[in-house]
Amino acid sequence: MSTLQDISPSSSNMQASNFAHVIFQNVAKSYLPNTPLECHYTLTQYIHPDQKDWVGIFKVGWSTPRDYFTFLWSPMPEKYVAESTCNCVLTFQGYYLPNDDGEFYQFCYVTSKGEIRGASTPFQFRASSPIDELLTMEDEGHSDMLVVTTKAGLLEVKIEKAMKEKEELVKITTVLEKEVLQLRDHVESLEGALLREQKRSEQLTSEREELFNASEILRTESDEAKRIYKDMSAKLIQLEEDIISVTQKAIAKETELDSLKDILKKIVVEKEQLECQLKYEKDEKELYKVHLKNTEIENTKLLTEVQTLKNLDTSKENLIAHYKEELGKLQICLADTEKKKK
Repeated sequence: MSTLQDISPSSSNMQASNFAHVIFQNVAKSYLPNTPLECHYTLTQYIHPDQKDWVGIFKVGWSTPRDYFTFLWSPMPEKYVAESTCNCVLTFQGYYLPNDDGEFYQFCYVTSKGEIRGASTPFQFRASSPIDELLTMEDEGHSDMLVVTTKAGLLEVKIEKAMKEKEELVKITTVLEKEVLQLRDHVESLEGALLREQKRSEQLTSEREELFNASEILRTESDEAKRIYKDMSAKLIQLEEDIISVTQKAIAKETELDSLKDILKKIVVEKEQLECQLKYEKDEKELYKVHLKNTEIENTKLLTEVQTLKNLDTSKENLIAHYKEELGKLQICLADTEKKKK
């Protein structure tokens, strides 16, 4: 048998909580020396096996992993799935086992790092005697009869029954492991779907915030457009009122212009009458012509200013006053002419 190299224990080697990571099954109270010994154990989901892990037989009271009596390497399970349980078995050859020394021993599972991850209940190595091999038990078919059998025979029956139970448990464990894998795949699928939904929800939330911001901007622009429309409507109403006012003023000025034209016509008629009446007075006539010439110039100027007044909306009242003043001068001039004629 090969010798195991010295392994220094870690600070967690002696913690009882780690001893349950590997469970030893069907450990008897005693075993025969110099007889092959099968060691059954289960690797739980809390341990990750390594090809350098090993199972040793230790005398009760050991203090470090180097206190083993004998050991075997723990083989890597076939088709091992991480974080799942796995049943294993080792066979210790009889010539490596302790003799009948009255001491208690136990199996221990040691990792490649020197950590104790499982320990069995204590047992002894005891040689069998003829008396120890005989057992007395009631006959199952006849309660009033006793049956004498050997311990080996009884153990064989129990082992056969235990093996059948073990096979059933292995089948159940296999089914459960498949169900666990299916559930794990389903959970991963659900987690992936949840992650996609979370991303979709975050995207929808972001789009909703963007739409809300755009809506606020449009609402602000709409309010501004309404305000501008209201201001423009008010200005348009004011412009319409101004146009009506200017139109009314233009009509009034045009009426005044018509009146001035009538006056001008009358003045022309009077001028012709004066020309007929003043033919004999040459000097006065020339003077009157000069004066009339000036009057015609003034009238022409007045007509031009009146025409200009139609196109201009400013200083109309001053122009009308000016026209009235000029008209007054003409009337005074005509009055002077009349006086001279008399």
